[in-house]
Amino acid sequence: MLLLLLGIVQFALIYNAQVGLTNAIRDAARVGSTLTTIDNASAATTASTTYSKLTTSLSTYVNPYQSSNLVTGSRVCVTQHADGAGSSPAFVKVTVIYDHPVVVPIVGAILDSIDGTSNGAYRITVSTELRIDNPTQTAISIASPVCNP
Repeated sequence: MLLLLLGIVQFALIYNAQVGLTNAIRDAARVGSTLTTIDNASAATTASTTYSKLTTSLSTYVNPYQSSNLVTGSRVCVTQHADGAGSSPAFVKVTVIYDHPVVVPIVGAILDSIDGTSNGAYRITVSTELRIDNPTQTAISIASPVCNP
């Protein structure tokens, strides 16, 4: 019975972290979607500004947040692709990969045996993509995805 209770508590903490990560990336993507982005130079600025907002949002929404648990591959990318309506606007995509620490050792051992690592953490990956609104700009030309970092 105690193991079941500890498992419920641990999964509630993981779920809370996932909701916080989702809120943080959406907050950052909303900021990025309002920045004028028409070429590679402005896309780099958008990616940098959005990533900066992401780092502040993570510490606000995820509790407890440890920047050292942010996994390589967490980034902000600005791309241009067809939206299905006959146009090719710019998009900002925010992806976060976070190793959330497991506080219940027994649950941590079970999770480590499932994911094949022995780091005492559960890896959470969240991602979102929003269209960048450029109401006065019609000619957008982003040659390749621009990412930060």
